[in-house]
Amino acid sequence: MGVECTGRNVEVTASLRRLAEQRARRLERHLGGPADVRIVLSQEKYRFGAEIIATHRRRRWKAVEETGDPRAAVALAFEKIDAQAKKDAARRRDRKHRASVRLTPAAAPQPAAHPARAAPSLVPTEARVIRTNRRPIKPMSVEEAALRIGSLGLEFVVFRDSGTERISVLYRRRDGNLGLIVPEC
Repeated sequence: MGVECTGRNVEVTASLRRLAEQRARRLERHLGGPADVRIVLSQEKYRFGAEIIATHRRRRWKAVEETGDPRAAVALAFEKIDAQAKKDAARRRDRKHRASVRLTPAAAPQPAAHPARAAPSLVPTEARVIRTNRRPIKPMSVEEAALRIGSLGLEFVVFRDSGTERISVLYRRRDGNLGLIVPEC
């Protein structure tokens, strides 16, 4: 944590320096690590100004506030920095999770006759079809489909099982094994 206080036409008192260090520690709790904070206090006639520049992990926030009291100016400027840092953290968090499909309840759950069947239905709100490929479904065995996944590096293969004449899906699981989906007709 680095807190640098400078004054233009005003003397930086020990109480102002303590207030700045306390608010910088609180800011670091929101940011999750040490931050460099530069505070410039200025006075013009009866107005005190506080300009605060906070830097944390290549991110930078700036706030300027003017009031009649130097402590209030510092406190209000730190409030602006806190709000900017929280908004930036929320934006980064949302950007990370934007790629996943967000699910929202389609309707309020209705009381059902069987409590086991009373699951709320979820509908994707931002689902889009990116690309479609039309390919013929070739008859092959499960072993041939597994070889195709391994040799071509595919995530899944849709095929007609040569033994049962049913359409099946063979996919690569997260643990590295293969999973087989055979729908019932």
